[in-house]
Amino acid sequence: MTDSRTAGERILVVEDEPEFAALIALWLERHEWRPIVVSDGLEALRAFEAEQPDLVVLDLGLPTMDGLEIIERIRATSTVPIIVVTARGGEADRVRGLRMGADDYVTKPVSFPELVARIGAAFRRAHTWNQVAERPELRHPGLVIDGRSHRVVVEGQTVRLTPTEYRLLRYLAERPDALLSHGELQAAIWGPGYREDHHLLRVTMRNLRAKLAAAAPARRFITTSYGLGYRFAALPEGAEAGA
Repeated sequence: MTDSRTAGERILVVEDEPEFAALIALWLERHEWRPIVVSDGLEALRAFEAEQPDLVVLDLGLPTMDGLEIIERIRATSTVPIIVVTARGGEADRVRGLRMGADDYVTKPVSFPELVARIGAAFRRAHTWNQVAERPELRHPGLVIDGRSHRVVVEGQTVRLTPTEYRLLRYLAERPDALLSHGELQAAIWGPGYREDHHLLRVTMRNLRAKLAAAAPARRFITTSYGLGYRFAALPEGAEAGA
């Protein structure tokens, strides 16, 4: 059953296999969402600008423009949820998709009930974080997080994060020195159904840490307790082992 808050939401489906695209559209309509189906990359960008969809379901292997470039172009102007649905299941493709700004990644062959569940979870995340968008500015040594603009400044340098990376950093930074388990972070950032999906957390954490380290190589903002979870502590590099 679709959450009444998301009924009628527009979902841009970018898929070049007609039969598969039709099946996705059918499942979306059954759950009271409004699919907008296109089959190539340039058409997807035009439809995104014209229709302003509430969520994007995106294949990577597309005519005229690769899906990764589409993610990058969308992320230049929008934080709309993006779910990648593709036959590219390799680690490198997953890492690149999430680094570019995808919120979730589903590998073909697809379970349509699972896809619908992930779309619902993405809408719930967006709704929850829109409600807390007016959070005050959060400051730690070397780090400023502006809750209104979602702007992150590290050692005076603006760091561009994906929406998921931002949510993960904010959640950690609001709980300094607390050891947060993998399951807690996955449930808080992606939703309760993701508590066992370690891959999303691992890749997102890797990308987040790389961006923070590029701006502040002398600091270790997030440390690891192996097998247990992560902890936020803006420490000088080398002050604590385990990251």
